[in-house]
Amino acid sequence: MDKEQLDKLEKKLRGIKVEAFIINQGEKQVFEYIKNNKVKEKPFKVYSITKTIISLMVGVLVDRAMISSIHTPILEYFPEIKNDEDPEKKEITIHHLLTMTSGLNVFGLEGSKNWVDTILRQPLLHEPGTTFQYSSGDSHLLSAIVQKVSGMPVAFFAEEVLFKPLGINEYSWLTDPQGIHNGGYGIRLKPAHLMTLGNLLLNSGRHHANQIISENWIYHMTTPFKETKTEDQGTYGYGYQIWTYKSSHHYQPLDFYCASGIYGQNIFIVPKLELVAVVKSQLQLEDHGLPRIYFKEFLRGLENKMQTI
Repeated sequence: MDKEQLDKLEKKLRGIKVEAFIINQGEKQVFEYIKNNKVKEKPFKVYSITKTIISLMVGVLVDRAMISSIHTPILEYFPEIKNDEDPEKKEITIHHLLTMTSGLNVFGLEGSKNWVDTILRQPLLHEPGTTFQYSSGDSHLLSAIVQKVSGMPVAFFAEEVLFKPLGINEYSWLTDPQGIHNGGYGIRLKPAHLMTLGNLLLNSGRHHANQIISENWIYHMTTPFKETKTEDQGTYGYGYQIWTYKSSHHYQPLDFYCASGIYGQNIFIVPKLELVAVVKSQLQLEDHGLPRIYFKEFLRGLENKMQTI
């Protein structure tokens, strides 16, 4: 790993409220920026990284044929929308929820006494499947589906199929008033747990000798369904509850995908480098994109170096 680029990254991190930034390459740690060792010991709010974990559990249900198709209309799980005044709601599928294209307009659920009911009652802003609109409502409906299909609370199912096989034994997970685990932003995990999840994604669903989730699911999960934003240096997209980034570098493009939570929580995966990076931050909302910006600049430095070799 290029020491010059790592030193540049560390210098930038010292100027912002990043508490941990850890990089592994080939599962060997090559960089660690830690403001306090206690940061590594206590589970913290990972916010929307929860969404990516929900997607992994949907993948397990698909692998086990407990969900026959992600193109199944959610009407099968929420029959109450059958009589909704908007008939297009019956066209919403699991795939639309995974890709944030349900069309449902959802903002703020904490004041609601029934989150699922509130989400399903929201008006459609777009025809299902046509427009990307980031929404924790879509993720929470996925959590409700996981609970219905698995027949157990989502956290219990996660322990059985994901956390215990990965050695994740310390976490917490908030629920809605009905006891459904928050699909959008409810988990607390340690930085080491995020690194384990990143390695699972990097290794196409394998953990050591065990195939936890199928390679096929991870491939489709990390393939952008919609492009969401184009910049000078690349294009963002969204797969199944995970962000993607395609570099525009003409010689050595380093694409990545990432699970991201508000205030600067991230898992970055760069397949070409066999690299996983984990970030824990306490940034203000206006600054919470800085770790991602600095990581892209770090990769751009590597791309330029590789071009000259």
